[in-house]
Amino acid sequence: MSKFKNYSEKNLKFLLRRIRQDVDPFENGNDLITNTGKKGVMSILGDIGLTADNDDLSFIFSLYKMNPNFETEPIRIPELHTYEVITKRYAIIKVQELWKNEVDSYFDDENDFQDFDSWFGGSDWWDGQMIDRDEYDEETEETEYDSINKIS
Repeated sequence: MSKFKNYSEKNLKFLLRRIRQDVDPFENGNDLITNTGKKGVMSILGDIGLTADNDDLSFIFSLYKMNPNFETEPIRIPELHTYEVITKRYAIIKVQELWKNEVDSYFDDENDFQDFDSWFGGSDWWDGQMIDRDEYDEETEETEYDSINKIS
């Protein structure tokens, strides 16, 4: 929960006024949710000796967007909501697997069998049984929201 939720209307109006003057000169509210908007809000808060985490920024951005006429109308306070977020993750995962196969052959010597099998492809590893798997490296390439559902 944001610490700003319990601030007085006077203090919230002061904050909204500073945001409008210093961060959002076009007064549309949509430009606030950017890195530039975040830096501007953090700078304003720093000027008055305050800090903000993501909950606080969510509250402030929502407060600003909900109150375009804050100078003439009572302040509307944002409510905390819960969202279910499903995220798709695309990754490259490096693994080492051991597979066991039983392969028939007429060779007596294991080296001869290995040479013959590797050259002529007599067996397919995936036809066997996986007996060990070790994931040893992974790199996330991209993430994206798959769905967002407001729960409350």
